[in-house]
Amino acid sequence: MMNLSRAVVRSFATSASRRATATSKDQIEKGYFEIRKVQEHFQKKDGKPVFLKGSTVDNVLYRVTMALALVGIGGMGKLFWELSVPQKDE
Repeated sequence: MMNLSRAVVRSFATSASRRATATSKDQIEKGYFEIRKVQEHFQKKDGKPVFLKGSTVDNVLYRVTMALALVGIGGMGKLFWELSVPQKDE
């Protein structure tokens, strides 16, 4: 039974690979090549994380998000300080 399943899988795998290599460039949609260009742009090894490779808008959004996160963390620290240290009555 196991040999039968291996034979079926092998036949499907070889027929799928033949079909994949049988297509010509005329049969491939133009959008495929545009997607490949975008993939190559985002997969370049330039040391940048993928969320900063888009454009300057991505960089601005990242920095605004980080600034808001730091302001929120600072606000939480201030709140914890005010709640944990009692105020002196003078």
